[in-house]
Amino acid sequence: MSFYRSKISFNNQRNIPLVIVIEPWGEDYSLMPGEQLELLAYGRNGTPWFHVVEWDDSSQVYCEDADSFKVVQQNVELKCGHNRQEVWDG
Repeated sequence: MSFYRSKISFNNQRNIPLVIVIEPWGEDYSLMPGEQLELLAYGRNGTPWFHVVEWDDSSQVYCEDADSFKVVQQNVELKCGHNRQEVWDG
């Protein structure tokens, strides 16, 4: 079975951490200033697409038509909660 794939990249140029929340899964990944990550979404029935909602300190990314996803930083897959404690300790 072949999958369709889409990719979006986030680069935090703020002076504060940026939290990326992936919907509808509700998983979060925090980017420290100067960091970047990529979100890859996979769909079985068509090409996934993204709807991004920006807030002061976070971005909600809605993965439309996606069945699964993964988040990578420098070719390493990240787990939900990446850098979360550093943001809370701020």
